[in-house]
Amino acid sequence: MKGILIWLSVATAAILGLSYFANIPYAYTILGLASWAFVGHLVTLDDDMPGEWSNPDGSVSFWRSSKLELLIKFLVALAVLIIILVSPGIKEFGA
Repeated sequence: MKGILIWLSVATAAILGLSYFANIPYAYTILGLASWAFVGHLVTLDDDMPGEWSNPDGSVSFWRSSKLELLIKFLVALAVLIIILVSPGIKEFGA
C-alpha cells in the first residue's frame, strides 16, 4: 500500500508539473504515464518467466501475477485513451 501511495504522489507531481511548466494537458500526461508503465512492463516481461532473472525459483504464481499486472496496465492505458477520444473537451484541462 505504501508503494502505491508513493507512486501516486510522484505521478500527481509529474502531471501537475508538466501541466504548469510545459503547458501539457493532464489527459496527455496521464496517457503517457500509463503507456510508459505498460510498455516498460512488456519489455521486461520475459524476466518474470519461471527460472529467469526476476523469478529464479520458477514460481508459476509469480509469472501469472506478472501477466495479470500487465493486462491491468494495458486496460488502464486503453481506458485513458478511449476517454480522451470520446471526450474532446478533456484535452483542455491543465493546459
